[in-house]
Amino acid sequence: MRWLMLLLCASGLAFAQARLTFTPDHGPVGTRVEARAAGLPPGATLEFVWFSAEARWVVENALYLGVKAGETKTPVLKVTADAQGQAAFSFVVPEDYGYVHNTALVAGDKEVARQGFVVVPQLTLSPTSGPLGTPITVKVTGLGYRFYERGRHLYYDQKYTGWLTAISTKGTAVATVRAAGEVGPHLLELINGPRRGYLNGEQSPNYIPAIPYRTGAVFTLTPGPAVLPPDPASQAFAREPAPPASGAGPRLGADFASGTVGSLINLLGQGFPANAPVALSYRSVRGNRVGGGGWEEAEVPLGTFAADAQGQLRLTLPTPDDLEGERVFTARSGEVQARFTYRITPSVASFGPSPVRPGGELRLNLKGTGWTGTGNIYTLVLDNSYLGYACGFNTRGDITVYLTAPLQPGWHYLDLYPSIYEGKSDAPTATTTNDHFQLPMLHHQDHPGERLPAFHLAFEVR
Repeated sequence: MRWLMLLLCASGLAFAQARLTFTPDHGPVGTRVEARAAGLPPGATLEFVWFSAEARWVVENALYLGVKAGETKTPVLKVTADAQGQAAFSFVVPEDYGYVHNTALVAGDKEVARQGFVVVPQLTLSPTSGPLGTPITVKVTGLGYRFYERGRHLYYDQKYTGWLTAISTKGTAVATVRAAGEVGPHLLELINGPRRGYLNGEQSPNYIPAIPYRTGAVFTLTPGPAVLPPDPASQAFAREPAPPASGAGPRLGADFASGTVGSLINLLGQGFPANAPVALSYRSVRGNRVGGGGWEEAEVPLGTFAADAQGQLRLTLPTPDDLEGERVFTARSGEVQARFTYRITPSVASFGPSPVRPGGELRLNLKGTGWTGTGNIYTLVLDNSYLGYACGFNTRGDITVYLTAPLQPGWHYLDLYPSIYEGKSDAPTATTTNDHFQLPMLHHQDHPGERLPAFHLAFEVR
């Protein structure tokens, strides 16, 4: 046993006989905790430190690789021991990742006492009642970043809706779902875990009794006119203005640095030979991941145009009907060339018809969808029930989906969320595959890799 104590001391895990206790020892973000310490150096001033992590999604070479995290230590407050080596103080649980956090009382570079605190995930809904189609804000604090603590799965009336994560937002996820179903109460329930459908997590070796494996809240759907989402065009990303082209020599610029398929780009090139032909092209990706032929980068020609007598090139072109992402445009005239970078962003090109007869056909068309392992699919959720996913890589960013309209008359809601198509699982077991892939990421602001929008659509059956 003596060798074990020496090893603990050498690793910094053994402390003096100081004790640190919390009341309560677990709770959600915002909980006020009363702390007591004993066995401290009499009269010493110490720092109370909160341990956490700096977590991030890992995406390399267009492939999802999981999450990496490094430890962080945040000083919270100063604590002074009395003549008997005791101290009492309080702190409020910060907005942070959930599950077990270490804390310590530190004197200089030495930990005098250490204790753990469990941050419990908490679910809130806003509002808690409203008519059909009401946007329900689902907020969850205290989500974790480790594999088995990474997210929670949302069910609406026992139907699977999607996955909530908060890696890039420090444990807090916010999503919007639409009130669906009949007038009356509806259950929204969160179930823990990186995998969809694991229902007996209370028997898992990773289960922490202080943290409920499932949490729920009720939304009451009231009579009244249906609330409809805004026009799909307004839900696409706003265009980003491009900085002016600068520098000596040939240069190429535009009025915008991003846009959806079909939106106009006003190009201005300068420094080309007077009255000379200028060839314009951009770089993209062609192929797919599943057909066996693979994929490769390709140069896509846009045509040859003439510079004016001052060597300027002025053009108005539509944003290419192509894959999401940054596209490098190149203008060439002999040995003279200039470039600029433009990003294509996703949009809903069309959806309908509405109204549609019960059991009729609906057609959804998206443009500018992606090609990477994190960006090449959108997932579809109908009336808060997950349908599946659709991919646009092979069709150069075009996704066309045909759906059968529900048989129930009235308004229905179709939500589109980005997801993770494929990657290498960072599960601690080598036999685990496809964890959290192809699931709707309801808190889409936390999507790894590309920044992608979600879309909320509605249609009437009659």
